[in-house]
Amino acid sequence: MRLDTSASASSAAYSCILLNSDPDIGSRRHKTTARGPRGGKPTKQAAPFSSARPPLPSNLFVHCPGATFPRSSIIVSTADDLLLFRVPVAVEPPPKFIRYDDCDYIIYRAGRSPSLTRIPNPKPNFYDLNVGLLSRAGDLFTVAALVANSTNEFTLHRFDSEVGNWSMKTVLLDAPRKPYPMRIPANALRLNHHITTTVITLGGKSGTMGWVDLWSGILLYDLFPEEDQERPPMLWHMRLPLPMDLGKWVTVLGCPKSTRGIASVIKDGKPCLKLAGLQIIEERLPYDDIETYMPCYRVNNWAITTWSNTIMVHANSSDNWQEDFTVWAPDIIISDTVRSELLASGLLHRKPSQDGEETVELALQNLVVSEPIPSLNGEEEVVYLMARPKYFHPKAWALAIDIKNHTLLDVAEFGTAKAGMLPIVTYRSSAISKYLTQATPPVTRKT
Repeated sequence: MRLDTSASASSAAYSCILLNSDPDIGSRRHKTTARGPRGGKPTKQAAPFSSARPPLPSNLFVHCPGATFPRSSIIVSTADDLLLFRVPVAVEPPPKFIRYDDCDYIIYRAGRSPSLTRIPNPKPNFYDLNVGLLSRAGDLFTVAALVANSTNEFTLHRFDSEVGNWSMKTVLLDAPRKPYPMRIPANALRLNHHITTTVITLGGKSGTMGWVDLWSGILLYDLFPEEDQERPPMLWHMRLPLPMDLGKWVTVLGCPKSTRGIASVIKDGKPCLKLAGLQIIEERLPYDDIETYMPCYRVNNWAITTWSNTIMVHANSSDNWQEDFTVWAPDIIISDTVRSELLASGLLHRKPSQDGEETVELALQNLVVSEPIPSLNGEEEVVYLMARPKYFHPKAWALAIDIKNHTLLDVAEFGTAKAGMLPIVTYRSSAISKYLTQATPPVTRKT
């Protein structure tokens, strides 16, 4: 397997990049190429990162000679100088649906001697959303996934690179989650359950990792607890701020990833959690869209709110979260240059939603926005959004918004949904860009 990183020297200025979660197909050579072992299987190649300054997309290129269905490759997780991606194993005939059992899991480590390591397929498998990465000294790393057995009991699946195989152990919540201080509406009872939607790595001496339900809270666990700890390591729960528009939903509260995002950063030299949330004012129209053939909505306004937490103690409360900024779309300042880019992109021109309509010109507050992601640069107050002219549109643009100064910094076309897949383009932030420019010629690592 070969993995190339085509990062430019200028990427040293990037505190983070925005990775397209769906790798492209192709082969590229670069000084950061890493070759993987063949292991008796068809040679596979991956070339991540046409690295670009956000909000431009950075793409992972996967090339798998001999593989019959490479388009099911996906980035699973990224933390510091590591990236974990899943790539299908070539089998004949190609299955109608790709199973996790039909995939290899590959770790890429960036740096002066980039390396590529195949790790054993975890069996039993777990959802990608449950998986986190921890980069450790001496080229060591840990992959961990948390799977719920009950409200207070979980199974931790863990792979330590120095051990070379997966282990499983039961871990418990140190104390039951406290009830909310107010009545939760019937359509928001999802708040009473933990369903992991993303994983963050806080690191530190204890190797703390957090499994985040973006609605209800974070389950934190020390992968490497202090030796003098009196009892076995346990999970502890950190509540997140309640949604700003709690009780205003008409439908049942669903997956939060479209309206909330979180990041673990260093701010003023201290660990800090940043949370961003969207409020969207919209209405369902009484017809389906003739372009997407999906339900049609009109967005009338939206706002972004950010919170921060620098007091991450073992406390089952949300008292330590501080609300930082809220900005509504009509109040966002757009320079003439950025406005020209918006108009040239066509993002503000929506095609007819039903027969007989003319093309509609939109304002910023009419855009369909989703997936807020705080910048990984702790000194910035920037939130990235994915924007579309309408719901389920196959094309997506990324917006960079300075929340503190209420300014749209930039806009960039991010991607187009691939044929045969759901009309969704997703992304994730990564700090791996800080390590790409350190690379020297590739090395091969055996596994």
